[in-house]
Amino acid sequence: MARPKILLVEDDPAVRHGMAAFLRASDLDVDEAETCAKATELFKAGGYDVVVADYSLPDGTSLDLLPQFKRLSEDTPFIILTAHGSIDLAVRAIKEGAEQFLTKPVESKALLVLVRRLLQQQRLRKRQELATREQPSPMDPFQGVSATIRRLEEQARLMLEWDSPILILGETGAGKGVLARWIHTNGPRREEAFVNLNCAGLSRELLETELFGHERGAFTGAIAAKQGLLEVGHRGVIFLDEIGDMDPAIQPKLLKALEEKSFRRLGDVRDRHVDIRLIASTNVDLEEAVRTKKFRDDLYYRVSTLTLRIPPLRERPEDIPILARSILQNVCRRMGKAQVELNPEAETMLLRYHWPGNLRELANVLERAMILQQGDQLDPGALGLQVRLGAAPEAADAVLPRREMERLHVERVMQRTAGNVTEAAQILGMARRTLYDRLKALGLPRE
Repeated sequence: MARPKILLVEDDPAVRHGMAAFLRASDLDVDEAETCAKATELFKAGGYDVVVADYSLPDGTSLDLLPQFKRLSEDTPFIILTAHGSIDLAVRAIKEGAEQFLTKPVESKALLVLVRRLLQQQRLRKRQELATREQPSPMDPFQGVSATIRRLEEQARLMLEWDSPILILGETGAGKGVLARWIHTNGPRREEAFVNLNCAGLSRELLETELFGHERGAFTGAIAAKQGLLEVGHRGVIFLDEIGDMDPAIQPKLLKALEEKSFRRLGDVRDRHVDIRLIASTNVDLEEAVRTKKFRDDLYYRVSTLTLRIPPLRERPEDIPILARSILQNVCRRMGKAQVELNPEAETMLLRYHWPGNLRELANVLERAMILQQGDQLDPGALGLQVRLGAAPEAADAVLPRREMERLHVERVMQRTAGNVTEAAQILGMARRTLYDRLKALGLPRE
């Protein structure tokens, strides 16, 4: 991960070089400028985390720079240094947006402490913004004893320290989002933001403004400027769930942002620079989508530098009892109930069911059973599953063509929910509108 980037504006070479050397030795990346013009040029070209500027410069003052920089990046902290401080000047600087106003001489260690505190405040602010969007999942993506899940954990750990994009492959409900969160939590960007965006079911306009943000007046209804998720996730991890459903018009813009680490808000003419690690996921065959021109080949090669495949539950039946017990424990804790166990018949039923919705469906079934159950054990009747006891899971499904597999999967879920599209969409992990489109494409009735 790139180091935090500081812009140091100071016209005295001795002071500037001394401060810059100390900050670099403290694991910060520093660019130097001696004039307002040079500082403006650098700030427009690269994204900075903190600006430290002397008040008096050969071609102006730092108060001339402050409003310009705040227009370009309102969240970048600005520290002003001066040898001739006054209360009036300090009050004016703070009113115009400076975070700190310090009188020279400034000790390098004190400046470093201040810079680090401002960087930490940035991280906390981003986390607070994201906290309203979703709560992190407490699940362990590697629960189980199967060889496939142990192999997945080994591969994921090898990828933690690298910054290359990761593509997570897996069926609907397999736990792709859980794995993405685990990578963020255990990787070098763990102290930064984790931004999650599901690309399925979003219109081109909504997806574009969510990713890149917009300026005031960029379109009807844009009454204020808005940060895009790429900006919110600066220095952190961006998780694009179901990237295979991304609108083709957005794909070249995302590719540019990944390759050049820069993008433009809607209605803006200037580039904004970001440092992110991308994790993407999909339940569709991206190689087939590339062949049919539904997904750009250059974007595919970019996002699939590292690839992880989460096995479906039917490929690791030995893990199902372990996962079920863990889910039940969490559900009981959340509901404030005493611990409930699976009886042997219920466990057998779980093992014999095909689980087209994978982990999400398993959690849905167990939570519904907990609401209906009486006593300290779950019996088969509470699960509400229709399983042909004595028959193995339908392994023959695996050799069907992909379209037939999808059709069979969706049809089963629609039958289970008695045609309730809202409930079926939740089990399948897609928006209702997306499910309506899939039903039409697969030739299935809506009811």
